Amino acid sequence: MKGMQLSLNKTQKLRLEKALEQLESLSSKSNSDASVTVADNISVNCEDAILKGHGTAELDGHVVATLCGVVERVNKLVYVRALRARYKPEIGDIIVGRIIEVKSRIL
Repeated sequence: MKGMQLSLNKTQKLRLEKALEQLESLSSKSNSDASVTVADNISVNCEDAILKGHGTAELDGHVVATLCGVVERVNKLVYVRALRARYKPEIGDIIVGRIIEVKSRIL
C-alpha cells in the first residue's frame, strides 16, 4: 500500500486513519515487522516451506498481506490476525449462556 494513491471518501479516510493508529500502537508494543497493512510484504525465509494462512496471498513470488493486522506465525503457518475480528463459530466450540425462559410444549 505504500506509494499507492487511493481516492477515498471521508468515512473511508477516517477508518483508514484509525486502523493506522491501531497499527502504530501495536508496533510500538512489539517488533515493527508484526503489524502490516494491505499489500505489505511479509518477510519469510524462502528456503522454508511455509503455509499461507488467512489474510495472506502470494504476489510475484512474495507473500503479501490482504488485510490490516498483526502477522502471526505458528510453526510453518503464517497468517494475519485482523485488527477488528469477529468470532467465527465452529463445530465443537463450547459456549456459555443463560436460559431466561422455558415454555411448556403442548401438543
